[in-house]
Amino acid sequence: MRLYTFRVASPVGPIVRIGAEAGGRLIDLNAAAAFAFSEQGEPDAAEYADFLVPPDMITFLSRGEKAKWAAAESIDLAAGAGLSEGPNGARLTYGFDEVHVMAPVPKPNIVWDSMVFLEHVKMGRPVIPDVFFDWPPYFTQSGAIVAGPYDPIVRPRFTRELDFELEFGAYIGTAGINIPAEEAEHHIAGFTIYNDISARDVQFKEMEMMLGPAKGKNFEGSNIMGPCLVTPDELDYNDMRMICRINGDVVVDDHSGSMHHKFPRIIEWISQEEYLYPGDFIASGTCDHGTAQMSELKRWLVPGDIVEMEIEGIGVIRNEVVAAPGDE
Repeated sequence: MRLYTFRVASPVGPIVRIGAEAGGRLIDLNAAAAFAFSEQGEPDAAEYADFLVPPDMITFLSRGEKAKWAAAESIDLAAGAGLSEGPNGARLTYGFDEVHVMAPVPKPNIVWDSMVFLEHVKMGRPVIPDVFFDWPPYFTQSGAIVAGPYDPIVRPRFTRELDFELEFGAYIGTAGINIPAEEAEHHIAGFTIYNDISARDVQFKEMEMMLGPAKGKNFEGSNIMGPCLVTPDELDYNDMRMICRINGDVVVDDHSGSMHHKFPRIIEWISQEEYLYPGDFIASGTCDHGTAQMSELKRWLVPGDIVEMEIEGIGVIRNEVVAAPGDE
């Protein structure tokens, strides 16, 4: 499945829903489930749908396999019926031009950002530390500053060295602690594209104190995710082309197979004596040439730049850099 979170207008104002792509349209999973349960004779179809297939991605993921089965059945029924509305007048499907696509999980509980692409680790290091080969390094970022696949990138007033980072990542679907690598993939709900926007001048100053990065990576909209959550059965995350274009020009053309540590090992390490929960996001870290200086761009991002990232099997995100209000 290709799962989306989207915002749509309603008589009471904008509302947030989750949906699945089918036939070039978005099927509202909650509304489609209510329709399916009603067709099956369930007397409390809407209430049952609200519990099992709620219009919130984290809650939906936490409902487990039964929720995924119900969603798949609902998608098939709604797509097969060819209806845009259910018997009760609820919208079952939307065109992509009718909605605002958000990040698949608009506010993940936490973002674990790894650093496992070997060429990226080599950047600026005469020798790679032995510890890199022992376990996958990572740091944490706020899940409250996530932006969607088509939202603007607002350059903070405190930086002139704004950078992109081409990554992808996995959403946790099943909670766990001390997860063995051989069981880790069962905890993955799906994958999405991730652009880890960074203020390099601030980041490098922070790291002189052996802390951070902090403000260099944590500002509104600096964690860009999307366009959808692709379930593991739909792709091979070890075999994906990763491309970044700036203003239409390809500046990065890498491959996910270059990860030294794969997601099972990353999950195993992060989950040691620490729970992972549905909605947690674990990023791959930057691909081999996935930053401004490592790419063909060789300059920082400036207002007016269009940053487009494409990962095979997932899709495309496209964001324009704009100046902060009052800044030039």
